[in-house]
Amino acid sequence: MRKLLVISVFLLALANASAVRAQNMHLATNLLDYANFGTINAEFGLSPSPKWSFYIKGRYNPFTFHINGQKQNRVASCAVGSKYWFWYSNSGWFINSNIVYSIYNTGGIIDEYAYEGDSYGLSVGGGYALMLNKRWNLDFGFGVQGGFANYTMYACPRCGKVEKNGNRFYVVPGALMIQLSRIL
Repeated sequence: MRKLLVISVFLLALANASAVRAQNMHLATNLLDYANFGTINAEFGLSPSPKWSFYIKGRYNPFTFHINGQKQNRVASCAVGSKYWFWYSNSGWFINSNIVYSIYNTGGIIDEYAYEGDSYGLSVGGGYALMLNKRWNLDFGFGVQGGFANYTMYACPRCGKVEKNGNRFYVVPGALMIQLSRIL
């Protein structure tokens, strides 16, 4: 149901975007995500007006590493959001918000426990888009994410011994980005 809501909001934004031309779209990737155990990510956005842009982004990490024990930060995540640009879309300062849904399985990184579950929430943030040339930007940003997580905590990433199940509210730093964008 939540996935349907996310997709519906994005499609509604697309339907209301009159006169969408190629120069109002962008493709981007967050370079910092690759440092997070090789998380693959992409963002597609469009700007229906000079001050607003809408985007959908995805993150995926299927990798498990065996360095001093098993370490993993596996995630599949989708976010739909908007940015308000103070100068002009895809250039200068911006503020943004998005809704996020994630499925995760992480463990052995900070402590010996492993966590598996799903989460959904809202992220708000801001940043600056540095224009490198007519078609390329380097975006810097930071945000805060809050929401609800359903989780299972395991004694270790490999053993499968359940320590605890539960739901919790969370607030974490989110949307830390150094993003390379290609304006189409």
